[in-house]
Amino acid sequence: MKPKQSKMQKKFNIFFTTMVLFVFSCTHQPSVQDIIPISSMVNLTPTCAGCPSSPVCPITDDVLINTSTTYKVCAPQPSGQGVYELNDNYCLVWTPSDSQTEIVTTCIVVCTGKVCDTTLITIFPPVPSDTVQTGIKCSQDTVYFENDILPIISASCAYTGCHNETTAADGVRLYNYSNIINTGKVKAFKPSDSKLYEVITESKAKDVMPPSPASKLTTLQINMIGKWIAQGAKNNKCNENPGSCNTENVSFTMYIKPALASCSTCHKTGFIYIVKLTFSVLQLPGFSLHLLY
Repeated sequence: MKPKQSKMQKKFNIFFTTMVLFVFSCTHQPSVQDIIPISSMVNLTPTCAGCPSSPVCPITDDVLINTSTTYKVCAPQPSGQGVYELNDNYCLVWTPSDSQTEIVTTCIVVCTGKVCDTTLITIFPPVPSDTVQTGIKCSQDTVYFENDILPIISASCAYTGCHNETTAADGVRLYNYSNIINTGKVKAFKPSDSKLYEVITESKAKDVMPPSPASKLTTLQINMIGKWIAQGAKNNKCNENPGSCNTENVSFTMYIKPALASCSTCHKTGFIYIVKLTFSVLQLPGFSLHLLY
């Protein structure tokens, strides 16, 4: 005959059984919001937009790595700021988008059996490097596609009703380099064999491009296009002042906000605090408010 259990023992047994069932019935999907990073925190700042970062490997202090070990990456938050991949060593490589301006959080969860380690990763936006003007200095003897040719063709040919992306009269699209070369049938080093040059030098009024009532290209413009083709029809550009500081079109979103992103972790996050911090910085010697416009 079994001894009778006291009321206290019965309550303890019920409580213990309930807790065991609760623990073993729980499932957990990794997400940035509900994982507490007990193992490590890692910061990452990519060198440039569109450039893959150096690998960030998970820190596994408590997990015994073997063939059963699993690796899961938390969905980056906010989304749309870039893409990630795990390399052969299960290290995260982040490639920021051209428009990443937000601080992104993600994590790598490494588990062997029921033992897991979490590495929380904070990814700062890349600091813009193009505040310094780059490129080669313009030469008077060279015709440059982006500086000289594209503005002429865009204004005289690639507009609505003619050869822009939407209209594409006769299948000819003249709104960017590849289409000008391909649909304009440009033969490098051979202006006389290039359809583009042929139609702008046509002597018959009904065949010349651009057609009436649009104005015909000037002799200077025609000669410039011919010289560009004769020089190889290159997709080239130049800069009058390479190496100088670009003080035009310096926007808050593209330049100031990414530069101050790492500061916002200490000085609170959010637009209003970054604005306050921005104006604090701009009040220092050497800074002027015209950079924001």
